[in-house]
Amino acid sequence: MKRALLLIAFAAGVLSAAAPGQAPAAVQVAPAIETCLPSTTLDELVKALGQAISGPADKDRTCLRALLMPDARLVPVSKAADGSYVPHALTVDGWIERVKKRGSAAFYEVQVKVKPEVYGHIAHLWSTYEIRETPDGKAQVRGINSIQAVNDGTRWRVYQVFWQAETPDELVPERYLP
Repeated sequence: MKRALLLIAFAAGVLSAAAPGQAPAAVQVAPAIETCLPSTTLDELVKALGQAISGPADKDRTCLRALLMPDARLVPVSKAADGSYVPHALTVDGWIERVKKRGSAAFYEVQVKVKPEVYGHIAHLWSTYEIRETPDGKAQVRGINSIQAVNDGTRWRVYQVFWQAETPDELVPERYLP
């Protein structure tokens, strides 16, 4: 008898949950998480780095953090007021904060030619980049990235990036152009 009552109570619960006219329970939807590209090869690393850097300035930088070593440095080299060229070493957080100041303005960095040099688990990539307003837009700025990467046995990660934008006085050398 107890068993029959439990079976009836269970059936009533199931049927009442599916009864027509009742509003379904609210479903929690997790926010979309950007899918990070793999970096098992240097070609993949270059593509993943481009995707992680490009887009709105205030985008989620989870993929960028995954590609960079925790103590990585991002180092733009620019001309100072006195005419000398000065490196500005940034941590990953420093770079992200600097970029966030642009708000939601987007830019896209496209690598147009990459020359890798590899020994064992270390690599140096000379990468000619173009900065565009849209992924397929006209290049507004171009320059050279000097990327140092390390392979941990399963994937490549960036330890440091130096870059310098092209100027009218210092054009990107022909050997680095596509």
